[in-house]
Amino acid sequence: MLIVGREVGQSVIIDDEIKVTVIQYGSKFKLIIDAPNNIRISPIKRDSEKRVKIKKTDRKIGETILIGKNVKVSMIQTQSGLLRFAIDAPKEISIFREEIYKKQTEELIS
Repeated sequence: MLIVGREVGQSVIIDDEIKVTVIQYGSKFKLIIDAPNNIRISPIKRDSEKRVKIKKTDRKIGETILIGKNVKVSMIQTQSGLLRFAIDAPKEISIFREEIYKKQTEELIS
C-alpha cells in the first residue's frame, strides 16, 4: 500500500491511464477519478451494501473506491491544504506523482 499526500490541483497517475486529482469543494477535499470508459469505478460499501457504478466523480474522507478489478483508493486524512490517500495495487501497476510521470515521458520522447 502506498500513502500519497497531494495538494489541491495535484494528481497521481495509475497504470499510465488513470488520473486521480485532489480538488477542494468549499471546505472539503475530494478526489476526481479520470479513467477510460472501459475501466469500472465503484465505491466499496461497508457491510453488505451493493456496489453502485460511478464514473469521473468525487469521493469523500473515509471512503474507499475500487478502480478496475484490483486497485483500491482510500481517502484517509486532510491537513492544512494537503490530502492523504492510500493506494492499494498489485506491484506490477505503476503509480507516479503527475509531475514525475510527465518528466519521465518527456525524457522518453527526447
